Amino acid sequence: MNEAYVKNLFSLDGKKAVVTGASSGIGRGVAVSLANFGAQVALIGRNPEGLKETARLVAEAGGASESYIVDVSRKEEVDAFYDTYLEKHGGIDILVANAGVNIRGEFTDTTMEEVDTLINTNFKGVLYHVLRAGECMKKQRSGNIVIMSSVNGISAMPNLAIYSSVKYALEGLTRAVAGSLAEFGVRVNSCAPGVVLTAINEKIYAIQENLDKKMESIPMRKIGYPKDIGDVVATMVSDAFGFMTGSTVLVDGGEHLRAKQPQKQN
Repeated sequence: MNEAYVKNLFSLDGKKAVVTGASSGIGRGVAVSLANFGAQVALIGRNPEGLKETARLVAEAGGASESYIVDVSRKEEVDAFYDTYLEKHGGIDILVANAGVNIRGEFTDTTMEEVDTLINTNFKGVLYHVLRAGECMKKQRSGNIVIMSSVNGISAMPNLAIYSSVKYALEGLTRAVAGSLAEFGVRVNSCAPGVVLTAINEKIYAIQENLDKKMESIPMRKIGYPKDIGDVVATMVSDAFGFMTGSTVLVDGGEHLRAKQPQKQN
């Protein structure tokens, strides 16, 4: 193996990255993976203690980070962050728009408050960051944006109707922005995870019946971990994927695949 070639292809040395929702879960996994690949990471979140732990893990990986308390659903806070960050660093190479919430429940039981929460955080919260980072990357004529979608944005989950609808919207946003920024050397793609063991769902899958039922829908018969998503995202923003934009990378153990059909006949 040509180690120098491989290292150069995947290296993110010196790249300036911003990761939203970095205080836990997938965001934390992405931040640590980016650090392992050489990037300097700005950690965005609302939980100071969570960000502190992510910063510790980034440092353990040999990386550098800085933390910012930002509510992604509030445009004024997002703008204030970019004003501060860009004044300090002069540019941004990577944005991973990951922050999001999940509200489970049947469609007919959904409240307008829940709808607003999902739209404000999961869609507008992504849009605000993509607008500011995209504006900067367009001027510098380089950059990578990864929007965190979901397998539920590819194949809708019946009892996650609004959540799935918003993730579908993010898939549309990915394609539209990719088309707008491609000529400026900016790549925009989405990553669509399946079920990942994070603090949000560990209680649900601690119940064996829930775990068994979920495993039946995943051909690989396993649940993912934040690192599984983080390492994929880190490669997506490397030169190894330099000719890919407007695409979705599914990381779901095959959950989006159709179930096997019966073979036995009388």
